[in-house]
Amino acid sequence: MPQHVMLGGEFHSEFFQDMENEMNSYWRDRPTMTVAASLIVASVAGMAVAEGTEDKTIGLLDRQEGCSPGYNLFTPLNSIWTYLIDLDGNLVREWTDTWNGGNSVYLLDNGDLLRCADNGPQEGSVLAAGGDGGCIHRFNWEGDLEWEYCLNNPEYRLHHDIQPMPNGNVLAIAWEYKSYEEAVQAGRDPESMDVSNSLWPLYIVEVEPTGSEGGNIVWEWRLWDHVIQDQDPSAANFGVISENPGKVDLNRYRDEKGDWIHANSIDYNAELDQILISTPFLSELWVINHGITSEEAAGPAGDLIYRWGNPQNYGQGTIDDQRNFFSHDARWVDSDLPGAGNITFFNNGQGRPEGSFSTIYEFTPDMNMDGTYDLVDGRYGPLEGWELYRADPAEDFYSSGLSGVERQPNGNTIFCKGRGGVFYEIDTPEKGEEFGDIIWLYVNPVASAGPLHQSCPPSGQNSFRYSRYAEDFVGFIGKDLTPMGPLELPACLGDFDCTGVVDGADLTLLLGAWGTIDSEYDLTGEGVVDGADLTLLLGFWGICSG
Repeated sequence: MPQHVMLGGEFHSEFFQDMENEMNSYWRDRPTMTVAASLIVASVAGMAVAEGTEDKTIGLLDRQEGCSPGYNLFTPLNSIWTYLIDLDGNLVREWTDTWNGGNSVYLLDNGDLLRCADNGPQEGSVLAAGGDGGCIHRFNWEGDLEWEYCLNNPEYRLHHDIQPMPNGNVLAIAWEYKSYEEAVQAGRDPESMDVSNSLWPLYIVEVEPTGSEGGNIVWEWRLWDHVIQDQDPSAANFGVISENPGKVDLNRYRDEKGDWIHANSIDYNAELDQILISTPFLSELWVINHGITSEEAAGPAGDLIYRWGNPQNYGQGTIDDQRNFFSHDARWVDSDLPGAGNITFFNNGQGRPEGSFSTIYEFTPDMNMDGTYDLVDGRYGPLEGWELYRADPAEDFYSSGLSGVERQPNGNTIFCKGRGGVFYEIDTPEKGEEFGDIIWLYVNPVASAGPLHQSCPPSGQNSFRYSRYAEDFVGFIGKDLTPMGPLELPACLGDFDCTGVVDGADLTLLLGAWGTIDSEYDLTGEGVVDGADLTLLLGFWGICSG
């Protein structure tokens, strides 16, 4: 993003030093006059900020005492950029990919960026749906691509999320293609296959990186090895789901699309050697044993060892017992953080009987000392968790998809409302207490096509999630963390309708306010809309385009 934006009403002199070297991917291919004109607009808009006349709609909106110190990492949805910003909303580091995100990003202990990348559907493949990706990229701190791994063909495709492991390998989730014939032979109801003519069950791989390109799959788990159904008695997987809670009902689904499970997050607990998966289309969380071989994982030892949020999926309870509604970003709270061992997730709220609203949810899995889980009266416990955050009214906070949650070292919780790209931090309440208060609020100011202008209504700047890395994160040792100013563009003077262009429509609006004291159109700040404002608007005609 162009480093010409205001912070506290003053420009960063770094931008004016070696300006050409500081131009990033957003500006590289743009005409020189466009860049120069934007600098002029920045100067005028900057004066407006300093005088307090700009209404902030994007970027940092609120910061209070008690925030967990650190830097925030995120990538705008369907964009080539990944950003690291400080708590004041200033850019610290930027990475630019050749492909859009696909969707999560992580920082490694050496400061490298690990990023899901979307190289598009491949020839002959039908594996294309929300969250699709295909590749994993690793960039160094300077932005050079050091490693690439792709799994994207007619049989398999990576999507949504990955998880770096302590041994240097990467866990990833993928779709595995199953034809109509394969699905029906396994007991899928043929009448449910009219839409997609195929099924895409979950496939988990552990990839060992090799060289600068490629990797070895050293461990794998297939959902297809653990399905059960009661439609076809002649099939080997015929059975009663309520008697087999470690299996997944092949004929329980949200809709008839091939993307049947739509897993959207993967987390790894090294102490337990277990994998946690969010399955929003079933509104459930799954735990899988990683401490077995791939061969063992294909058999009974690879069945789900724990599942939570919707016991109807294994023949227990009713809708009244469902607690998970289209979850995203299920994570264990790390052992060194408050609430260690708990699981948090963004409870999006799709299909919630009370209405469409989202909450931040946490619960403590009923786990034995040896890391196993028992059924109590046919169900995995607990029966209830608790909400960390719910808006008032509840419907004011809703994201139909995307989103994430993460515990912080000081006990606070950060979360992202993915639709709209709004990042929050709350002081986490104790179980049973009132909901946490918002103490940090940031609206992603970058859409897939580039940065947005301050003061305009945000649009198209969704984000899968964001993460915070503490100030003492080992990957920051020896790295330059100098703030470079906000990501957002300054308010575009005269662009009253926020189209990105100062044109006849804006002129009409100004003339409509002629002679009034309407501050929105009083560009000079002299107290009246008059010829001076008209002259200023004409001077910036068209320069906000792009």
